[in-house]
Amino acid sequence: MKAMLRQFRRAPGRIAASIFALALAVGAIGVLAVPAVSEGTLHEAVGRDGLGDIIVDTTPLDADDLAAVNAVDEVVAAEGQANVAVRLADGTLTRMIGLDFDHQTMDLVQLSVGRLPAADDEVVATPALGALGETVRANGRPYEIVGHGTTLWWSDSDVLFARFDTAAEFTGGANRLVVTAADDGDDELRALAADIRTTLQAEGENFAEFPIYLPNGSTPIDQDIEQVSVLIGLLGVFAGGVALVLLASTTNTLITERTREVAVMRALGARNRPLRRRLRRIAVGITGIALVIGLPLGVVISNYVARMVLEEFVGITPALAVDWWVLGGSAVGALVAARLVAARAARRVTALPLAEALRDRDGSPFGARRSHRLLGRLPTGGLLGRIAIRTSVRTPARTAAVTVQVAAAVGAAFLIPTLVTSINEFNTATLASWRWESVAIARDPGLPLPAEDGLDTTGRSEAGIWKDGEIAGKDGNVFGIAPDTEFFDVELRDGSWIEPGTREVLLSAGTAERRGVEVGDDVEVMLAGGPVSYVVAGTVDDYAVAVYVDRDVLAADLGEPGMANVVWSASDAPRLAVDQPVWIDTAAGLAAEDEAARTAIVGIFGAIAVIVVGVAGLAVMSSLTVNLFERRHEFAAMQAIGARRSRLRRLIVTELAPVAAVGITGGLLIGALGARGIIGSFEASNAIDIGVVDAVGMIPFIVAGTLLGLGLIAVLVVRSSARRPIAVTLRGAA
Repeated sequence: MKAMLRQFRRAPGRIAASIFALALAVGAIGVLAVPAVSEGTLHEAVGRDGLGDIIVDTTPLDADDLAAVNAVDEVVAAEGQANVAVRLADGTLTRMIGLDFDHQTMDLVQLSVGRLPAADDEVVATPALGALGETVRANGRPYEIVGHGTTLWWSDSDVLFARFDTAAEFTGGANRLVVTAADDGDDELRALAADIRTTLQAEGENFAEFPIYLPNGSTPIDQDIEQVSVLIGLLGVFAGGVALVLLASTTNTLITERTREVAVMRALGARNRPLRRRLRRIAVGITGIALVIGLPLGVVISNYVARMVLEEFVGITPALAVDWWVLGGSAVGALVAARLVAARAARRVTALPLAEALRDRDGSPFGARRSHRLLGRLPTGGLLGRIAIRTSVRTPARTAAVTVQVAAAVGAAFLIPTLVTSINEFNTATLASWRWESVAIARDPGLPLPAEDGLDTTGRSEAGIWKDGEIAGKDGNVFGIAPDTEFFDVELRDGSWIEPGTREVLLSAGTAERRGVEVGDDVEVMLAGGPVSYVVAGTVDDYAVAVYVDRDVLAADLGEPGMANVVWSASDAPRLAVDQPVWIDTAAGLAAEDEAARTAIVGIFGAIAVIVVGVAGLAVMSSLTVNLFERRHEFAAMQAIGARRSRLRRLIVTELAPVAAVGITGGLLIGALGARGIIGSFEASNAIDIGVVDAVGMIPFIVAGTLLGLGLIAVLVVRSSARRPIAVTLRGAA
């Protein structure tokens, strides 16, 4: 321990930099724990609230219909709820959820204060809708708020919870079905949903919306959380790799500086193995201190990201949680890596001939190899150019390491803005086909709007259908539009536009490409009422998973001919010709919501990029410090014959010039390929067409920043070399 502390006192700056960089890298790797941290909170809520495995809106069901569903094989429990849109006294549109509080086993309301409703004029509300004891008017009727609470499913919404009969007066029965299955695997849930649909159709009822599946005890946002956290975690792993390079460089420096000391001990009879063990302790000690800082930092980061995601998308504030597997893996990986990188340096120092080690001089100067002599005959410019090139060739491993470190920093600096630019362009392209200013979306399930009579009375409008569905095996949007629509201007990539009254569809080009569908092929679309087949008339540049169908054909396939559920309008404040509860979304508002979600994720990406760039910069400085130590006699001799600091700075800058050129070029290539790999994985898994837009505008800033950073490093290295007396350096004394 005392020996380790002496090493810390010998080079506190370099060791502190290594500890700081490793701690940051370990903390960044902690993002990999976000899924476990989030899932812990979510799955605890699943068990507490009784979240179902299948949730689906239906036509109104009575007791016999529910009994028939409960009789289906593999159904453990099927419960009906009454879900109705209600308007409050201030004009706010919300939902009233009717539950059978006495017998339900799913979607249990968790009270923060008060009690559950016991009468038809009582409700439980979220605090935003009113204080305990206040009266809230919904659809003109008064209800007393007797409790505050919510369920996991509705935790991100302000809703009212009432007795089942209270809400059923508006719906005519249970229009929402929640099912718990005996086997909650993904394929099993889909097969069970098909059996339930068949059973309901035999009873004269049907699904009104596409079912939502929650396999294996999952929640609706599990997949999104996992994709985001894995992506950020991979950047963290990248930062960890760069940090280990820094650790190797720092360890190499500290061990190399003890070459003469080790040689003296060897001359006095010390064995190599104990000496190597003592030298390895330096790296292990640095890593241990970094882990003490980095592991708690990783816990903080993982919990912060999990809280941000859950509060943003679910409305739940998770408790502090720790993923011990990620912590343990990070600690073991870092310690093993430290042991390995220190072992090589220790073996090299103890293997040097005693005479060379005691002399404290470089035993292999330039010219010892044939390749060096051949290079010496080439015209490499002036004195500084010859020295710079020969130094780089004489230490190829270190030159390669510095080049890789520069490339890593440049790659991270280019990768993040490329991802951001690509995502922004993707969202812009997704919205580019919209020619409407607002959309009125019916809050009741099914198709409650008459397609011809429910239009916007304030201006130009068009009724249509906007539903969730499964397109060629992928979840996506199903649009029912008029063939001569004025509100969608999707560009044809192949084929032709749909003809009125036909079963032709337009399919998003990315989905067609990734699912192997061509113009003229049949494509299966799973709707609320079951699977239907269409013929692909053309592919369009809709960058999401989407299909466009003649509105009348789609309405008939959904079992409600002549009906719709949305009205697209040229007005941003439409008024419908029917008194139907709708929510108004504007194109600008939806774009702003996307922007807010992207900003949060981009902020995390940017933080990881800063870590990678910072760690890489420290690694370059450490590598140059090693180079400086091994060339201290050369620099001292140059100073002794009159070379000034500016001359030494020019020498180091000249040496770094080719390294910077190769590193910047390689880094830009790494960033471009990395962005394509990341985006390609999302495109393949989601069957969408994101596209890569390189952040070309950032290249001048990245190049300038890299050159400036390397220049500052050169200044710092030369300044540190000038602090030691020339005479002391030349005689090799400690």
